[in-house]
Amino acid sequence: MKTTDIKEPFRMEDFLRPQLFQKLARMVHFQWLRNPEDNSMVNASMWPFWLSAILNIMFFTFNGWDIIGHLWLGRPTNQNPPVLSITIYFSIRGLMLFLKRNEIVEFVNDLDRECPRDLASQLDMQMDRTYSYFWKRYRIVQIYAHVGGLAFCLMPMALFLLTHEGKGSPVAQHEQLLGGWLPLGLRKDPKFYFLVWIFDFSCTTCGVSFFITFDNLFNVMQGHLLMHLNHLARQFSALDPRQSLTNEEQFFSDLRLLVQRQQLLNDLCGRYNEIFKVAFLVSNFVGAGSLCFYLFVLSETSDVVIIAQFILPTLVLVVFTFEICFRGTQLEEASEGLESSLCLQEWYLGSERYRKFYLLWMQYSQRTQKLAAFGLIEVNMVHFTEIMQLAYRLFTFLKSH
Repeated sequence: MKTTDIKEPFRMEDFLRPQLFQKLARMVHFQWLRNPEDNSMVNASMWPFWLSAILNIMFFTFNGWDIIGHLWLGRPTNQNPPVLSITIYFSIRGLMLFLKRNEIVEFVNDLDRECPRDLASQLDMQMDRTYSYFWKRYRIVQIYAHVGGLAFCLMPMALFLLTHEGKGSPVAQHEQLLGGWLPLGLRKDPKFYFLVWIFDFSCTTCGVSFFITFDNLFNVMQGHLLMHLNHLARQFSALDPRQSLTNEEQFFSDLRLLVQRQQLLNDLCGRYNEIFKVAFLVSNFVGAGSLCFYLFVLSETSDVVIIAQFILPTLVLVVFTFEICFRGTQLEEASEGLESSLCLQEWYLGSERYRKFYLLWMQYSQRTQKLAAFGLIEVNMVHFTEIMQLAYRLFTFLKSH
């Protein structure tokens, strides 16, 4: 995006737009509107969360009953482990969105307050680059959700219509979208195939909407924090310590504003981590298990249709896990950039008062902001390697047994 193409200031709503399928399915979990009284952003409706809760309760109740019956009574099961595991993965993220919905709204409003309203200040902060990256990524996710997601849902139906042996034959698992169990034998009855497919399609839409909402909120928040941290680092670099000798009062007045802004951004980074840390701790390892199941299925089949159907979620798990960990590394580097900017400063040319303050400032700036979860994991590229290694170990365990 060229700077000359930008005519109006960016708004926070521009970064939080939902995908088309979410609007059509009424699965926009955060419907952002401005409160006319104070211009704050609010979530206009909780209905998508309640609809998603109903679908999730039905799906996991039915499948939980099937799993219990298999483990305790030895009944045959119709579970599809890769699909079930990725459904759990999506649902964990949806549950996090629901439990942290108030914190998310509050955090988005804090970011909105920190964003300048005039275009010149936004360009100085390089918000145009932040939006340009968001828009490119939004289009990529749009293709994944609408083309890849629809193909994933339609492939089992195409198999059923083209290869099913007849009305008297039960519906095979590879002809079902999600697999699992439904009451009264509905899932395996060909007469109710399309009714079951609609239920599965609704659950799939709900899960993908959870995933995309989580992904967009995580990336938009991180992109804005990076923008603010990098802008602050540039302000640190532009600070001239020699001015503390000529106009000490004004120099320390400006310096106080910079330090207060640094403290504010550190607080925002801490709250950002607080919102997502439980989801990272649980869903990343569930994602490793899901990736293991998908790799196992792909290694055990020679059916081109099944490979085509399952390769998409496999790639999604790898790519999106990589990006989350990469985002964590970016946040660390941006936080470390504040310290680097101070290290390159000619602090020794400042006044004695500034030199004493500089030592304390450096010590404070060495507290790097990171994405972590209870001291157990740090979300960065090292963590990505650990997840991939865990998925491979689980995969080799399944293959050996």
